[in-house]
Amino acid sequence: MDATHGGPHADHLGDIDRDTQLWVQWDGDHYEFVRLSPCDDPAEDDDACTLFAGHDPGHSWEMRDLLHG
Repeated sequence: MDATHGGPHADHLGDIDRDTQLWVQWDGDHYEFVRLSPCDDPAEDDDACTLFAGHDPGHSWEMRDLLHG
């Protein structure tokens, strides 16, 4: 699938604790492991966003319809 935004991309690797997650971010051939806080913006139906705080381009529940619709 092609990227829907510019800049670095990320994939969730696991939870370190309740407030910290481990992610890998990449931009081209540059990869970096980072610790990030989870996104805390609630959806209208109380579904939690599965991305990290400050992410782009939208929340995971907004993209779910694009991927599985």
